[in-house]
Amino acid sequence: MALFCYTMLMHQITEQSFYKYVRCPSWLNHEMDGEGDLRDPLMIKLQDEGLLRERELDLLKDREVTEVKSDDMDEAAQETLEMMKRGIETIYKGVLIKGHWVGRPDILEKVEGDSGLGDYYYIACDIKRSRHLKDEYKFQGSFYADILEKVQGMKPVQGYVLHANGRVSSYLLEAFETEYSLTLDGIEDILDGKKKPHFLTSSCKQSPWFDACQSETLSCDSLSTINRIWRSEISSLIAGGITSVTELANATPDAIKQVSGVTSDRLYFLQQQANALIDNKVIRMGDVDLPEEDGIVLVIDIESDPLRDLDYLFGVLVVDGQKEEYHAFTAKKPEDEEKNWHKFTAFLEQYSQANIYHYGWYEQEVFKKKVEMYGAPEAVKEQFEKRMVDVIVAMREKVIFPTPFYSLKDIAKHLGFKWRIADASGLDSVIWYQEWLAGDKSALKDIVEYNEDDVRATWLVRNWALETSERL
Repeated sequence: MALFCYTMLMHQITEQSFYKYVRCPSWLNHEMDGEGDLRDPLMIKLQDEGLLRERELDLLKDREVTEVKSDDMDEAAQETLEMMKRGIETIYKGVLIKGHWVGRPDILEKVEGDSGLGDYYYIACDIKRSRHLKDEYKFQGSFYADILEKVQGMKPVQGYVLHANGRVSSYLLEAFETEYSLTLDGIEDILDGKKKPHFLTSSCKQSPWFDACQSETLSCDSLSTINRIWRSEISSLIAGGITSVTELANATPDAIKQVSGVTSDRLYFLQQQANALIDNKVIRMGDVDLPEEDGIVLVIDIESDPLRDLDYLFGVLVVDGQKEEYHAFTAKKPEDEEKNWHKFTAFLEQYSQANIYHYGWYEQEVFKKKVEMYGAPEAVKEQFEKRMVDVIVAMREKVIFPTPFYSLKDIAKHLGFKWRIADASGLDSVIWYQEWLAGDKSALKDIVEYNEDDVRATWLVRNWALETSERL
């Protein structure tokens, strides 16, 4: 009989459980009631902010790495334990099991110290593409440490993350113990069949059950359907006797005064958001501060492959009066990224006095990163610094939409825009790029069409916002 019994366990807690719980606790409830994790391995890797195997191994090329090969979890755990007993320096893709806890850290690294293994023990490290140390990474690292304590008789005091740029972040596990324990208790409660009221956030969109979660929340008239409302604000509203969107929309001034801990201006804005949801109408709060254009403008959207830490397509819509022309700058192979960037920035240099419209913070972050990596013409650098116009930032406090979320897809669809590939997302674009690299010649067409629709949707939202302001 195998030492480990992964296959016999009905419900396990894994490092992925923490990712799902942080994103949407109802995700775990749905998995308990349904068919388990419905995502394919590529989607799991995308959402978990990991990298492709070859990219991860490249980051580990200076280490003496031994990989756990077995696909069977019980066998992989046995293999991992044998490697730990032999004192292997760096174990890649090991499996750790403690009861119904199953952890698979990207790296187990041998360090000096006393443990049940001898004069050494192992620490766990995950490889993440993000350049920031996120709480969900710390939850996963704390989870690995708990299992390692059982397996080797010694609990590490620090957790580690290896980032895509080669930098290693560390954190003290003790400083995060309270948050970790509360989160672990919440996950265990769900495995015990307990359900909590759903709180709708944009992170819920990562779940395969997002549509069901959103429908459930809307049917409950939950205050969490109000765009960007804080949990603390909901607690204040409930304490003041307002428990639903309808109650907030219909609340009298005297009822609003009973709510403490939230400013009057913020309460007024929240009530207007509730009115927009109840009446399914747009509410205009004031002029949207967008430039009046009398020359050429650019609208830009970027497609990125986070698994390779690669930005493979820069889409540009050149607008000159009534004339609109779309251009796609594509790295058809990962090694073409730098060359593609220089083609893109050389194109921008022709229009360096033009404003660049985009939707959300991502384009600015990518441009900053790429300038640091590959440089750019001085005129383009100045354009990035002074002529970027974020459409959603300009609109957010001035226009209230009757939608829980203000993503480009949510707002443009509300205004009537239709993508040629229905329900496509940025994750689909990444999958298409994988298919393109694997030889599917039609996949690149899907990527380009999707990107072109994004920039045209951005321009439509910008024009709508400007026309709305002009009518006020």
